[in-house]
Amino acid sequence: MVSSVPMTTSHWIKQHTFSSPDISTDVLIVGGGFAGLSTAYWISETRPDLKITLVDRGACGFGASGRNAGFLTKGSASFYQSLCVKWGAERALEILRFAEESISLLQQNILKASPEIKVERTTCQTLFQTDAAHGAWKDERFDPEKFGFGWKKQDHLPPSLRSKFFGALEGANEYKINPVQLMGSLKKLLQARKVQVLENVSVYEITPEGINTEINRIRAKQVVLALNGYFSEYHSAFEKLILPYRAQMVAVETDEELDCPALYYDPPERVYWRKTSSKVFLVGGKRLLDVRGEHSNFDKITPVIQQGLEAYLRDKLRLKYKVINRWSGIMGFTDHELPYICEVAAPVPTFMLGGFSGHGIGLGFKSGLEVAELVAGKKPKSFFSQFREPEIRL
Repeated sequence: MVSSVPMTTSHWIKQHTFSSPDISTDVLIVGGGFAGLSTAYWISETRPDLKITLVDRGACGFGASGRNAGFLTKGSASFYQSLCVKWGAERALEILRFAEESISLLQQNILKASPEIKVERTTCQTLFQTDAAHGAWKDERFDPEKFGFGWKKQDHLPPSLRSKFFGALEGANEYKINPVQLMGSLKKLLQARKVQVLENVSVYEITPEGINTEINRIRAKQVVLALNGYFSEYHSAFEKLILPYRAQMVAVETDEELDCPALYYDPPERVYWRKTSSKVFLVGGKRLLDVRGEHSNFDKITPVIQQGLEAYLRDKLRLKYKVINRWSGIMGFTDHELPYICEVAAPVPTFMLGGFSGHGIGLGFKSGLEVAELVAGKKPKSFFSQFREPEIRL
């Protein structure tokens, strides 16, 4: 992650903190979240001859990548309905195939080789509370069956949900995952490949001479900015492209044994939830209760959102519970709901990837491969450039 303030360094502080020697690298990746780690993985995989350095202003995976609900999913039916409206069914299907391949690549290359990652295969269900809600949601431009979503009638839902929901659109081949374990395994794998990982180091400026941090200068032949929700902190050129929004969550413990094995989305409520064990629930969302307040890159919880999440657990799922944790994370959103993966004009060759709009874990691994191919000159444009590519000058 990058911060524009207060990471400049005064003359006085520099005398004490610039004790680290300048370093040189072939590729510098700024941002140690899932996208940055995935990019480092694919560059080390496809170009093992390159020296790779990854920096993060905190610890790898401690941003939004380690603060989500642990949905490893191609996305909900609502996501693809929205994409069909924006881009048409054929192009939305291309995005679906990209997401499916991203998850497949992650499963083949990382999850199978990392027994320490807690992962569970499951399905994802987009829930509808009433027939009317389902009818109002439908759009003739979106055919759920073409996107692999099958309709589950009310009497086919888990018994504990039948009295609460009218039905659901279900997609298969999804996973529950512990995201912190995933980040940790990726970092460990990169270090075994001799990728230099520098944590608690902030990059704040790219110059022809090198990339300045608060402790030294890094000379790099190419730079990758993998900042997602923090792009606007780095440079004003990104302010209107990728908007930071806070996502809040709450974890609760209940004595009830609810048979809810899937990943769940409730579109009208703008809520997503899952069980992590037989008695622990995670629920997130409710950003629409305070859209202006949640348009922020400041990590905190707020009463209005937390109360909304608890109201959903209490009034909709009818749970009796005890809160065991509350937290938030900062996500990056674009107006077209898809990430930017492209080259930007800078003093050294620089690429960006970010703006995953809440779908970073599903799209992120193959997105890292897209960047690796741009860095290696194997392709002129990324997959996502066909949808929108900004002109950015730093």
